Amino acid sequence: MQHTTVKGLVIRETDFGEADRYITVLTERGARIEVLCRGVRRRGGRLSAAVRLFCWSELTLYEGRGGKFTLNDAAIVHSFWDVTRDMETYALSCYFAELAGAMTDTGEEMPAVTRLFLYALRAVAEQKRDPALVKAAFELRLMAESGFAPDLSVCGACGSLIEGAVYFSVRDGAVLDADCFRRLGSGNFHPLPRGAYAAMAHIVTSDLPRVFAFALGGESLQALGTVCEAYALYYADRGFGSLDFYHSLFPAEGLSKGKEL
Repeated sequence: MQHTTVKGLVIRETDFGEADRYITVLTERGARIEVLCRGVRRRGGRLSAAVRLFCWSELTLYEGRGGKFTLNDAAIVHSFWDVTRDMETYALSCYFAELAGAMTDTGEEMPAVTRLFLYALRAVAEQKRDPALVKAAFELRLMAESGFAPDLSVCGACGSLIEGAVYFSVRDGAVLDADCFRRLGSGNFHPLPRGAYAAMAHIVTSDLPRVFAFALGGESLQALGTVCEAYALYYADRGFGSLDFYHSLFPAEGLSKGKEL
């Protein structure tokens, strides 16, 4: 049995038995690991706080055969418990966790994904930006960091810079200008407001600390939210219960779903 120490964010917790807990951790290096935490739920247990959902902690683990980990010691570095202050923020954070968990695994390290998640949690906890903006930016940048970045730089048909109307395809991950859209037909491409297009380009190309550093509202923000959610669901190739719950809090919004775009 091998001893190892990692820093990571708890993105899922499952209690079982009288005092045990399984946690899923997104490590500092961007790998997803499962950890068995024996006895942490006993009254007065000193490790309990460090292995709660949305805690960034330093974990001392025993690594057994098959990459299975058992908790030996833990110290909390920072908690994002503020995201539990209201239902919208908590539901959104749970969706971020489920989506990040789906796009990572134990065999590949993607440190940018962990950093992105931490920035997203801070953004929603501080409540200084519209949650819809943070959600859209997280979805699109996560897909980009996972190898599914859309090509927004030029028209996907003629290679020219796009100066007028913009049309985007979730399936193709590309844009068309107005001339190529008329020439080729609509296909899977749909109109995209210029504001949403500029925001998508910012999300995909900016440095990680600035992914959420933009302003958008009205029709452009609604379009951005619809497209980025559809993009995430298409390339994740699955649905998410946490997303369904998030949308149940806002039944009047009626965002388009995944592969319809």
